[in-house]
Amino acid sequence: MKKQKLAGALAAFAATFGLVAVGTATPAQAAEQKPKVGYTQVTVAPAVYKLVAGAGITPAPVGGAKAFAYKNTLAARFPITNASLRTLKIKHSGGISLTAGSRTIALRRFTIDLKRLRVSGKVSGSIGNAGRVNLFKIRRSSRPGLGVVRLTLTKTAAQALNATFRVHAFSAGDTFGYATPRPFARF
Repeated sequence: MKKQKLAGALAAFAATFGLVAVGTATPAQAAEQKPKVGYTQVTVAPAVYKLVAGAGITPAPVGGAKAFAYKNTLAARFPITNASLRTLKIKHSGGISLTAGSRTIALRRFTIDLKRLRVSGKVSGSIGNAGRVNLFKIRRSSRPGLGVVRLTLTKTAAQALNATFRVHAFSAGDTFGYATPRPFARF
C-alpha cells in the first residue's frame, strides 16, 4: 500500500512538471513536452555527509555536474538530458566522484526510473568498472526541505562504497540523500 501511495505521489509530481502525458497526446505534442533544460538536485543526507567528510572522502563533480554547500551538507546538480513520457525515465549527464587517497569511485549518467522507483548509474573506480547498476531506491521524503524524494542505498551501492573505501559504514536501505528533479529550471 505504501508503494502505491508513493507511486501515486511521484506520478502527480511528474505530471505537474510535464513528465507524464495527461490524457492522450500525439507524438509531436509529447516531443514538445520533453524538457530542453533542467537538472536534478541531490542533497546528501547530513549524517552521510558528516561520515564521508570525517573519513577523509572528498566528493567532486564530474562531466558538467555542479556541487556546492547546502544547508550544512553537500548538494549536487546533474543536467537532465532526456525525459521520456513513455517510459517515465529521466536521464542525466555528469556525475560525482568520491576519493580518499588513491581509492576512488565515480558515479555517472544517472537514470531515474519512476516506474521501478530506482535510480541507476554507471559506476567505475578503484574496484573496476561495474557498468550500469541500480544505486538507489526512491522512497517518500522524510525531509522535504532537502528533496522531494529520499534515496536509499541498494545492496550493490552499499557494497561498492564499502569495498572502495575499505569500510563497513554503508548498508542496503540506508538513506544516502534526497532528490528533486527540476526539468524546466536553468542549470
